[in-house]
Amino acid sequence: MALEEAVVSFVIERLGDLLINEAKFLYGVKGQVENAKIKLQCMRAFLKDADAQIRENGNETVRLLVAQVRENSCALEDVIETYVFKVALNESAEGIRRVLKWSARIIDVYKVGSKIKEISSNIDAWTSELEKYGVQRSMDQAAETSSSYVQERRQLRQAYSHVEDNHVVGFDKDIEELVALLTEQKNPCKHKVISVYGMGGLGKTTLARKVYQHPQVRTHFDCYAWASISQQCNAREVLEGILFAFTSPTKERREEIKTTSDVELAKQLLDFQKQKKCLVLLDDIWTTTTWDLLKHAFPQGDTDSKILLTTRNKDVALHVDRHGFIHEPHLLSDNESWELFQNKYFCVGMDPSNSDSDDNERKKELAVEMLKKCAGLPLAIIVLAGLLSKKHTIYEWEQMKRNIVCCIGQGEQHEDSKYHSVWWVLGLSYSELPCHLKPCFLYLARYAEDDVIRVKVLCLILIAEGFISLRGSCMEDVAYDCLSELVERSMIQVKDMSSTGRIKSFCIHDLMRDLCVSKARDENFLHFMDLRNKVEESIESVSTVPTTNVRRVAIYCDRESTYNDFDHMVRNIDGSLRYLSVHDRSIPFQVDDISDFERNLSEGVFRHVCNRFLMLRVLIIDDMPDFECTTFPKKIGNLIHLRLFSMPKREIKMIPSYFGNWRCLQTLRVCTVIDKIPNSMCKLEQLRHLYFYCESTGVGIGEFLRSTKSRNLLQTLVGIHSKHLVLTDLLQLKNLKKLAIVVDGNFDSFLHNPQTLTFTRLLSLQVKKRDFGKIDIVPLILSCPQIYKLTLHSPIVRLPQVNQFSPNLIKLRLFNLRLKDDPMPTLEKLPKLRVLVIGWCSFMGDEMVCSRGGFNRLESLELSGLEGLKEWKVEEGALSRLGYLRIKECRGLRRVPDGLRNILTLNHMVIERMPKKFKQRMEEGGEDFYIVNHVTSRVFIDCNKEYASDYR
Repeated sequence: MALEEAVVSFVIERLGDLLINEAKFLYGVKGQVENAKIKLQCMRAFLKDADAQIRENGNETVRLLVAQVRENSCALEDVIETYVFKVALNESAEGIRRVLKWSARIIDVYKVGSKIKEISSNIDAWTSELEKYGVQRSMDQAAETSSSYVQERRQLRQAYSHVEDNHVVGFDKDIEELVALLTEQKNPCKHKVISVYGMGGLGKTTLARKVYQHPQVRTHFDCYAWASISQQCNAREVLEGILFAFTSPTKERREEIKTTSDVELAKQLLDFQKQKKCLVLLDDIWTTTTWDLLKHAFPQGDTDSKILLTTRNKDVALHVDRHGFIHEPHLLSDNESWELFQNKYFCVGMDPSNSDSDDNERKKELAVEMLKKCAGLPLAIIVLAGLLSKKHTIYEWEQMKRNIVCCIGQGEQHEDSKYHSVWWVLGLSYSELPCHLKPCFLYLARYAEDDVIRVKVLCLILIAEGFISLRGSCMEDVAYDCLSELVERSMIQVKDMSSTGRIKSFCIHDLMRDLCVSKARDENFLHFMDLRNKVEESIESVSTVPTTNVRRVAIYCDRESTYNDFDHMVRNIDGSLRYLSVHDRSIPFQVDDISDFERNLSEGVFRHVCNRFLMLRVLIIDDMPDFECTTFPKKIGNLIHLRLFSMPKREIKMIPSYFGNWRCLQTLRVCTVIDKIPNSMCKLEQLRHLYFYCESTGVGIGEFLRSTKSRNLLQTLVGIHSKHLVLTDLLQLKNLKKLAIVVDGNFDSFLHNPQTLTFTRLLSLQVKKRDFGKIDIVPLILSCPQIYKLTLHSPIVRLPQVNQFSPNLIKLRLFNLRLKDDPMPTLEKLPKLRVLVIGWCSFMGDEMVCSRGGFNRLESLELSGLEGLKEWKVEEGALSRLGYLRIKECRGLRRVPDGLRNILTLNHMVIERMPKKFKQRMEEGGEDFYIVNHVTSRVFIDCNKEYASDYR
């Protein structure tokens, strides 16, 4: 279904919401709004068939008409919303000011009514035009946004979320050969550079990752680093990232590295690789110039360090090292293609037992025919499997096969002929998306190549834009389900999972991103602008649809950019803009190093925004220099449509009262040290998420919580402090799910809870203490019976007993608790605990014991900064599911416990900043090697020093 259908559907839903909830502010135009809504509903019935005609016949006239429908639907929503919000603001005015505004309102009623009537007439005309071109009204009003559909998607997601994607086909010999070369088992030529070369979608990165993580490779090298290069390579960031991975520096050391010159940085990295046996994986190098920018940091002569790189260009591999080894993965055979297809198809929950044998046989025939068009390219096969997993009948599979002919024709227009086999299936994957998922996919065009995309943040943006249905389930859950479905369709890949099994972040393949950016531009949905390499797109030239407005722009900058560059980018953008994000990836640590562009960027952005972009719903100023932004312009209060404002990296001294005009604001993410938020924000009715990034101080919100009109919607409070606040204030927030609070000397009074209420929906709690005084955390823990994630960063009077913790607790992080007694006897009995971090000064004793049967679900354990710990015992039968262990800066610990040898699930161990003797005991030939010999991945970081506290 067309993107236009999704946009029109969301506008119809929004108009319905305004008619219900804002009726009192629609004085004089309510009838026109109701009429416009009906006309849009009629128009929507034609859009499904219009989309089919565009896809099958390439009807340009129909395409232009439906594009006009989309743009005018958005314009209609803007006109009506603006009128409603202005009337609402006028209602709050007083005295003569209110009389004057009432007079102006009479004029607005006439203007707004005329504009609504004009747009409604246009919709009528376009409906007639579509009928003239043979577009038929569809009686099938698919209800993708209905509650039943949402429930179906949730059931499918639940089936999917327990499946791990470990299916790699056809690479066994490749992996064996590359591992042997890296570990010099079969490397008579002593190659220093090993290149994996081939076209996009061939599986180069997948193969490289398997080799990089191989147990033999992990034990052969001392240090490892993975660097994603991409087309927009910032050499400084790449080299810093590699050095960080090698040395795991402290925060102070990181800042020191940041201030070194480029020459000194390259020299440090070069010397490190000469001294140690290092492996660097450079993923996706595009040009020889990129290597020339990096090569000075890598040894050229005799060394045990090696480079593994992936590239699409063989000339790049030869340029890096004429004598290096170049490996090109093969295209999959018919049998391998079928095996990969089966693995991926059944991986997303398709059960072959659910259909009869005749259907399965016919589906296999069709699949084999379609697989031939993939030409053995893994990415094409994976995407095809994701597509067909959503088709359940023979008719749908037959239809898919017919659609392939059209899509292959479009793929043959791709400038590089070798991508014909993948381009058609990528285009088909987009065409087959349900209409409500198309905006979610196109929004990925806002991210730069190789970006790791955080699910929570993207969900909040989609909600702010109005692309998530207001009805049915919680909007955050619906948004998550939409992104999960994109994973199921193999259009994006999971990067990280949370401790609760939910998707935490994901990434998108380069070719799929190319498709996304291309579609977003062609649909005039979103424009990606890159100032980092002076890649500029003219707003007028990129859109193939005339007379339409730009509504979304993402801009990426660097320190070489000038303010004039930015100004030139946005000067032609009109007032229709709904989304603007500005990202600067080069963050200086000293104010003296800040360029003129960086000094003036926020000022320039806000000037443009406040004067011209009054329809903005989302404004993101991200990754900006770390210095103070003292004030906002007064006109920022004119952004009455704003739903999400994010500026988490630049500190602001105060939140102005003008923020109270943002009556639709849902999410606020700012870095600030203010004592409290302004009273004007109490009248905001849509607030859902408040993030205050303020280190250890916290923001006072006591008065706000007692007066806010958003009490029943607030889900997130991060970075608040307990001053002028009592626990009861928070307990009144019935939908609060995440709380991060800084407490001080008033903690006892804060806990005052005469009604002994509990949080009914709180899932995540973080408590941090400003000073070193002890607090009794038990009463607060007892008020949180449902939490699954708990972080404590404070000395405590006593550790809660097992039955005082939430029985749902999955992740527990402890810092600075200063406990004298071993916490393990209590913690090991928590029934669902999977992740445990016992950090800096949490235990002051010298012996810890994990007893038999304890921690029977724990999968990840970290012990760090326990300077007094000398002995750790693990009895047989303890930690039976442990897979990951990290020991960091426990320099009094004499050895790893003998009981680790019984934990057969343990496959990854990181030892960081431990004494040299501790490491030597665990190495081959060492006294404790027999304990850890079965652990496939053992990584030692900065363990070659002797410390004053080393054991004798």
